[in-house]
Amino acid sequence: MQVNFLIIIAQKERNSMAIRYYWGRPKDVIRWYLRGTLYLSAQSRKSYIEKIGAAPGNLTRLLKLLDNLDEIFDPVDTDSIALLCLRYVELLSIPDTAKLTGLSKSQVSTRTARVMKKAKEIIAEA
Repeated sequence: MQVNFLIIIAQKERNSMAIRYYWGRPKDVIRWYLRGTLYLSAQSRKSYIEKIGAAPGNLTRLLKLLDNLDEIFDPVDTDSIALLCLRYVELLSIPDTAKLTGLSKSQVSTRTARVMKKAKEIIAEA
């Protein structure tokens, strides 16, 4: 049985509260965001290659990278995923994320840095 969650992130913007909704399993939210960016790049390259008949180049590497991204999110807890959403989807700074969540700046940095370090390692290997 697969369980879906609704993640609600409230963000203060210029004296008003903006609420963002993300539907899905928590770890999928950031995964979809990262994969979506890479997928658009891969599709664009694939379309270009098909149109002009060029060699695939690094398209194979990019597709492998999409598959390997899943490895990053398996051990990540829901709280860290929410922090990643704030940092990399909502593009909040570490101080803003800390203020919004009540965590210290070092806690925000530590929780997001571990996952992003793994992501960079997987990207470097691809």
